[in-house]
Amino acid sequence: MPNIAAFTSDDRPTSIGDLIAIKPTSITVRRGATTLSAQTVRLETLASQRAVVGEGGVTFMCDAHLLGYRDHPTVADTDIQTGDRFRADAVDYEVVIVLPAHVDNVQCYLRVRA
Repeated sequence: MPNIAAFTSDDRPTSIGDLIAIKPTSITVRRGATTLSAQTVRLETLASQRAVVGEGGVTFMCDAHLLGYRDHPTVADTDIQTGDRFRADAVDYEVVIVLPAHVDNVQCYLRVRA
């Protein structure tokens, strides 16, 4: 039977850390002209590519999700803001929004930039 205490305990940041550790990715964030120190996060692609038609022609885009640390006992909080950019595994990403409702982790919606 599920134990609700596992979802409401003070150990949730550690559990989030376990999720990140399953599929970690090291990123170096560019914020304007500043480059931040490397951080470990988890990246997940949300959908397959889609064609977007613009004035200059057709481009292909897809979206992704970032899971980062907040209040973990041994890992610094993930430092990321809307508009930040980074590259991981030869793919460029831009932070569209940092989701504000999460108190034990950092979650961001990303645009994959081809």
